[in-house]
Amino acid sequence: MVAGAGSMGALGVIRSLGRAGYVVHAVASSPDAIGLHSRFARHKIVHPAGDDPHFPQWAEACIAANEIELIIPGGPVSLGGPAVFKRYAHLFPQSHDPAVLARARKYELFQTILAGRGDEVANLPPLALVDLENFDPLGIDLGGMDLPIFIKLDAAHSRGKGSDAVIRVASRNEALARLGQLRSQYKKAVVQGFVPGCGVGVFLLRWNGTIKARFMHRRLHEMPHTGGASSLRESWWHDRIVADAEAKLALVDWQGVAMVEYRWDSATDRFYLMEMNLRFWGSIHLALYADVDFPKELADCFFGTETSRPQSTATAPSRLGLRCRNTIPFEIGYLASLWRDKDVALSRKLFAIWEMIFLTFDFRVKNDLLFPGDRMLFWYRLWRFVRTGQ
Repeated sequence: MVAGAGSMGALGVIRSLGRAGYVVHAVASSPDAIGLHSRFARHKIVHPAGDDPHFPQWAEACIAANEIELIIPGGPVSLGGPAVFKRYAHLFPQSHDPAVLARARKYELFQTILAGRGDEVANLPPLALVDLENFDPLGIDLGGMDLPIFIKLDAAHSRGKGSDAVIRVASRNEALARLGQLRSQYKKAVVQGFVPGCGVGVFLLRWNGTIKARFMHRRLHEMPHTGGASSLRESWWHDRIVADAEAKLALVDWQGVAMVEYRWDSATDRFYLMEMNLRFWGSIHLALYADVDFPKELADCFFGTETSRPQSTATAPSRLGLRCRNTIPFEIGYLASLWRDKDVALSRKLFAIWEMIFLTFDFRVKNDLLFPGDRMLFWYRLWRFVRTGQ
């Protein structure tokens, strides 16, 4: 079962596992979910919303009727979701220990790292951990943070049905004011100061204490252009960043897949941990194109059917400089965000238009949706974008 089939990460998992011969049940709460239209999904199932009282009953029936042996989490289908899934923890290819799951949250992650020793505490941005239940603005030191400041919130610390969120503020006083307002909605928050550089990601599969696969990319475009989802990225490598990511993942003691996100400053070669997401990531298709097949590797580890694989998958960079883009809607959103920004020079805006045309006709550049054996999804997504603008 691949849940949350409306996300690009889930689509990559569906394609990987379906291509490898696994019988994939793609599930989502909307019939428009992109993964439900993939030819690599053997079964396509629409389920009730996660807060629907019938959802737990649906989950029980679906798992039993389809003899599900592995669940890739997504949306409400997770060990942190409805209680029904606690009975099926053995089907999730990840850590099950509640203490480990707690350390994966934004606040607890940095709390765990700050309690570490030596190199484990290195490479952090200026940050503050704020307990909103005992909020005291005089006790929060934001003086060493460059602007803008980012307030990061975790749904697990919501007082109601709040979601994960990142709030960007322009001043320290505004940050303190927003934190005061958030007291009624969240219990904890992470505050980070601005650090220079571009976004880079380290992607890891850790199983039984061993790294089974690793990959890395550098973001070339983000949507919006000020920082967000990766719309154009390239395979890349940096030994010290990879080593830092592996040390921090070991500190959390995570088993499964993980994306460890950094900002890297090319001028100084300094890097800073931004966050860690212990799930499949939206830019996974670049790794698949580079022959680092995380979903298949994870499933094989889970079922104990690992086979020998190229040494590069587990120990070294693979196909450096390979580029992949999400044209619709992310690259279009990147371009739109540039043109809407009054602080961006006209020359950069014009270059971005030329670059988009050039990339479209550069057949060395891969595309998330134009995946071999499943290319019709690109045209389906284009038709949907033209019809709805989304």
